Amino acid sequence: MSEEKMEPRRTIVIADDNVNICQTLEDILIEKGYDVKTVGNGYELLEYLKEQIPHVVILDIMMPAKGGLEVLNAIKSISSDIKIIIYTGFPQYEKSVYASFVNKLLIKTDSPEKLLDAVNELTQ
Repeated sequence: MSEEKMEPRRTIVIADDNVNICQTLEDILIEKGYDVKTVGNGYELLEYLKEQIPHVVILDIMMPAKGGLEVLNAIKSISSDIKIIIYTGFPQYEKSVYASFVNKLLIKTDSPEKLLDAVNELTQ
């Protein structure tokens, strides 16, 4: 298939302070054909969003130097088209008001396939 006929690659940004999680998710998503950028906190995410608008942001809630909850409104004000997946280690957020502000909320103990399914769904 020629380059002109290929669908453009979908961009995913992973915002998580855990380097191992970032690397694992990045590897999985790149293998599936996504362009992936990783950032370690909310400040880095907001800086990235000034330059690029991704299709999906995978957002950890608890990060040092500006966590996920602090940047939710800023992400939406930058572009309402950005899909957001909260990816947290805290199951209590599943039933929180924050779950209604995002497209998906997943727990880090969920299978990687569940996250990949969510990304695939949001990039259709």
